[in-house]
Amino acid sequence: MNYTRLGRNTVNAVRFAEILQVFVRHGFADLLRRAGFQDGLPARLLRGLNLMNAQEGEPETLGTRLRSALTELGPTFVKMGQVLSTRPDLVGAKMAGELSALQDEVQALPFERMALVIEAELGKPVSELFTSLDEQAVGTASLSQVYRAVTRDGDNVAVKVQRPDIEKIIESDLSLMLSVAEWIADHVEEGKMIDPVGIVDEFARSIRRELDFGVEARVLDMFWKNFEEDERVIIPRVHHDYSSQRVVTLEWVDGVRVDNLAAYAGRNSDPATVAVLGIEILCEMVFEHRLFHADPHPGNIFLVSDNRLAFLDLGMAGHLEKSDVAAFTDLFMAIFHDDSRECVDAILALTTQDEPVRPEAFAHEVAEYIAFEAPSIIAGGQLSRGIELVVQIARRHNLELAPRFSLLLKALATIEMVGRKLEPNVNVLPILQPFMEKAAMARYSPGRVLDDLKQQVGALTRLGRQAPGDISSVLRQLRVGKFRFQVHHEHLENLSNTIDRASKRNAVSMVIAALVVGSSLLVTTEGSMTNIGIAGFILAGVLGFMLVISILWGKGI
Repeated sequence: MNYTRLGRNTVNAVRFAEILQVFVRHGFADLLRRAGFQDGLPARLLRGLNLMNAQEGEPETLGTRLRSALTELGPTFVKMGQVLSTRPDLVGAKMAGELSALQDEVQALPFERMALVIEAELGKPVSELFTSLDEQAVGTASLSQVYRAVTRDGDNVAVKVQRPDIEKIIESDLSLMLSVAEWIADHVEEGKMIDPVGIVDEFARSIRRELDFGVEARVLDMFWKNFEEDERVIIPRVHHDYSSQRVVTLEWVDGVRVDNLAAYAGRNSDPATVAVLGIEILCEMVFEHRLFHADPHPGNIFLVSDNRLAFLDLGMAGHLEKSDVAAFTDLFMAIFHDDSRECVDAILALTTQDEPVRPEAFAHEVAEYIAFEAPSIIAGGQLSRGIELVVQIARRHNLELAPRFSLLLKALATIEMVGRKLEPNVNVLPILQPFMEKAAMARYSPGRVLDDLKQQVGALTRLGRQAPGDISSVLRQLRVGKFRFQVHHEHLENLSNTIDRASKRNAVSMVIAALVVGSSLLVTTEGSMTNIGIAGFILAGVLGFMLVISILWGKGI
């Protein structure tokens, strides 16, 4: 999409001007100028008002300034920042760390407006749905607000209500984000390396899924089933009779934030025990259930009592295939076993590319990581540090992590941070290693081998059915002379233009030479033919001048 299309819609133009102004105010004017955004109508208007001339911010405050700008721009941009915080392979570990501190806290809307949403979604007045419902929200976020209530059956519940009109706001911002991303992809060379359109598409899918509380309810049911028999873990039950696409009602959990150390004694709990338990639970989610909490920060984990934990806000969840667990296991087992070749293959399995641009340099850097960094990481149990270094290596070689792995690495780094808050000396690797070893051994179990064999036989059967028809089609095209090879090269069009331009110049040169020779013969004769020869010299001179200019400028003929 062309950048000028941003100005076709008045609402988009006004919003885009607001976004530019916010980024300029937070010290990103130079970045916007270098990206070319100063050429559009909104930027020209802001320049006319002297709002595009702010000084560039200090580099060391880049993450802080970006976080402030996204917070000011509202819910869509806050969520975008939170998604980018899971992509250190794109924005760098330091920037990702700053963006992970984005707080999704906003001023609460009046209860009357939220009550209208409840009644419209559930089809009854609030007084008929609940025995009591506190009008003071116990939690507010950019997408929703949470209220404590008691159902007609006497159950204590938490009612999560989507903010009115939030979907329209987000869709408008997503449309603008996509337009800007497409412009960056077309006009900014550096932008092609990070695939801005792909990032916006990934974010759009994530936030639209988060807007559908029906999806969140189904995910909660899956988590509850996974831990139904585990007394150490509490997953809030969904009250489906009181839930819809914009309202979800959950079992009320009586607990405190897991990092509230002062409350542990009163709840008969030990911080060190809870630190280990939290890491174990996340490992169980990843390696056994393959469905994990993607954002297990202290606000989403509550301490209940007797070292029991409740996991909340499971709307941001990650899902892994068996092959994903195998790739992740291979990575850490390669680090444990000092195997750089296996580590290279494992890192590539976690990315969206098949090979780095310079495979030898990539393999050498991984080998150095295994030789010099891995031993200290293992000895100190520094999981986050190990993950950060792997991501840095991938980033330096333009390898992009698959989004599901970005979520996984973010979740593991977050739970380690939570564990160290509770017990500074907690070592994640001994907790993680048994789960990985179990996952590695499970690949060779009779049941798993049989499943793999069935898949391979199925693939061969499909190939056997398809191959005769494909071969027959190729032979038929060869027989009638319609078989074609289609070759694509990224810069082939440039070669074609160069050849075309050179051939034109050669043709003009030949015409000039012919004019000079012919005119020379004509001017030696007497009569009117002399004037024709002079005209030929003049025409040859004009064409020669044009040819020289085109060569010097690199354009035209």
